[in-house]
Amino acid sequence: MADPGEVPARDGPLTWGQQDIWRAVVAAAPQERYLNIARVFAAPKRPVSVERAALALERLVARHESLRTRLTGPRDAPLQRVWPSACPPYEVVESGPTEPGPVESMAVGSGELGSGTVRSVRAEEVSPVPAGEVSSVLAERLAAEPFAYWEEWPLRVAFVVAGGYVRHIVLVLCHLAADGHAAELVVKDFRLLLIRDSLPPLRSAPPRELAAWEHSPEGRRVSGEAIGFWLEEYARMDPVPPSSHVPGEPRFVETTMRSPALAAAAQEVAARNRVSSSTVLLAGAMRVAGGLTGQRFCGMRVIVNNRFAAGRRDVVSTVSQEALVVLDLRTESFDALVRQAWGTALRAYRQAQYDPYAMEEAVSRVGPGIRSFGCFNDQRLVQEDGQVAVLEGKTEVARTDAMDRNICDFRLHVGGEPGRMEVSCYADTALLPPPGIEQYLLDLEALIVEAART
Repeated sequence: MADPGEVPARDGPLTWGQQDIWRAVVAAAPQERYLNIARVFAAPKRPVSVERAALALERLVARHESLRTRLTGPRDAPLQRVWPSACPPYEVVESGPTEPGPVESMAVGSGELGSGTVRSVRAEEVSPVPAGEVSSVLAERLAAEPFAYWEEWPLRVAFVVAGGYVRHIVLVLCHLAADGHAAELVVKDFRLLLIRDSLPPLRSAPPRELAAWEHSPEGRRVSGEAIGFWLEEYARMDPVPPSSHVPGEPRFVETTMRSPALAAAAQEVAARNRVSSSTVLLAGAMRVAGGLTGQRFCGMRVIVNNRFAAGRRDVVSTVSQEALVVLDLRTESFDALVRQAWGTALRAYRQAQYDPYAMEEAVSRVGPGIRSFGCFNDQRLVQEDGQVAVLEGKTEVARTDAMDRNICDFRLHVGGEPGRMEVSCYADTALLPPPGIEQYLLDLEALIVEAART
C-alpha cells in the first residue's frame, strides 16, 4: 500500500501506554492477535448507505490521529509515524434478509475511501451464514490475524448490508492505536458521524503531543513519583511462594465464568459499602489470591484508563497503564476489606502514569519473591451500581482460550452485560492448573455471594 498524501508524516516516540502494549506484543508474538480489540455495533435506524458509511469512516480517521498512525524504526525501539491522511480499506458484506434465517447468498466487497471500488465474490465462493451471525463471524475473522504494524493502518472495518443499507459496522482496532476506553470513544464517534456531518472539536491533546509531554522534564517527574510509590508498596508485600506445579500444554489457559448471581451480589455489597462493584470484585479477587499464596499483604495490578484530567477524556490512543494495589487481607470482615480496597485503589490510580521501562528496572531490583499477583481489568465502562435482580440461569464455567505464549502470568478480566457478568481468568498452568483456574472463579463467586447475604 502506497503511503498517502504529499505532506510528510511526522515521527515521535510511543506513549507510555503504547510502550506497555508493544512489550506485550513482543512477548505474545506470533500470537499477539489476542491483543486486537473488536467492536460490533448497529447502524442508526435512519437509512445509511455504504457511501455514507464510507464517508463517516473517512471523517473518523481524519478526526483521530491514532487511526492514521503506523510504526517506524527498528523493532526493538519503534517510533510512531503519524500521517496527515489515511485511506484504510473496508469490506462490504451482504447479509441477505433482515429477518433471522439462512442466507442464500452473501457478497463480499472491499474498497478504499475515495476509490468507490467494490470487489464482487460469487455466492458459491462464500459459505452461507445466518443473518444474525454475520457480524460476529466478521469480527472473529478480522481479528484473527496480527496487524502489520509497519505497513497496515491500525483498524479493519466491515459494513454489513441488508436491503441496500448498512445495518451493522464491525471494527477491529490495533491495541497500539486504542485501549478499551478509546475503542468505545471510536464507536461513539462513528455512530454520530453516520448521522451528522461533523462533530465538536476534540478537547484532548493528540497522542503525539502526549508522548512528547511524557518525555519532558515534567513527565519524567511524574514517572519518578509513580515509581517511588510502587517501591513503597512493594516494600509492604509478602513474598509469593515459588510455583510447585508442572506446566501444562498449552502453557497458558483462559477460563470464563458467566454468573447472574455474581452480578447481583457484587452490586449488593457495593451499595452497602458505598463503593463501586469493581472495587468489590477487586477485593474478592485479592482475597482469593491471598488464599493461594498465603500472603497477608498481597499486591495486584489494576488497569487504569488514565483519563481523569479534562485534557485526556476524549483522547483515542493507548494511554491506560497499570496501578499497583496492595491490601492487608487480615481484616475482620469482607466489608472491611472492600472499604480498604476503595481507599487504597483511589490512591493507586493516581500513580498509574510512568515510563514502563524505568518501572521494570526499578521493581526488578526488589527482593526475591516480592511481586504482584497478576492483573485485574474491569472493562465495563458503565457500571450500574444500583440494585440488580438476579437473572434466571445457572453459573456457567468453560475454557474459552489457550495459548503457548506469555502475556501475563495471571489476569482477571471482567465484562458482560448488566445482570449477567462474565469473569475470565487467564493463568500460567505452572502457577494454577486448569482445574485450579476454574475453582478460583467459583471461589470468587461464592465469596461475594455469601458476603451479600450477611
